Amino acid sequence: MIKKIFHFLCFIAAGAGWTALLGFIYKIGFAYFYHIDILSPQTYKIFSVYWNSGGVLRQKDLLMMLLMFLYFPLCFFGWYKFYYFKFTTLVTKPLNWLANLGSSKYQVKDVNIKNLKIEEKKSIDQIVQERLEKEKKKNEQNSSGNAGDFRQKIIKKINESKN
Repeated sequence: MIKKIFHFLCFIAAGAGWTALLGFIYKIGFAYFYHIDILSPQTYKIFSVYWNSGGVLRQKDLLMMLLMFLYFPLCFFGWYKFYYFKFTTLVTKPLNWLANLGSSKYQVKDVNIKNLKIEEKKSIDQIVQERLEKEKKKNEQNSSGNAGDFRQKIIKKINESKN
């Protein structure tokens, strides 16, 4: 409940700040480009007299009117964006930056995986064949003693007796 109230207060404060900032930008922009005070009621009286006396709007005037009418949609758009903004990032972003300030030189920047060896996929028959060859080599190494010579001699004698 307190979190929702805090979020609502942040939303109201940020929205009011956004509206004030946008109003300040509008006031400075209109004073610079059109030489009028957008917040003065006297300005709107001048517009009313000009329009009622048959004044014609030029392109510059149409742009000014468009900008004046866009003020409220821009305010609502800003309030909408602030509604979904996570305000804790305003506090945690600088703290995270300060915490990671010294550790950035120890972090790995890029990893080159271009030269990594990737083995091709083997079928079950190939794997079985490789293991049989390894076992055969093991057996040949183990049998290369007296027993291997004795067997070879017996095989020779049997072959000679058959011939």
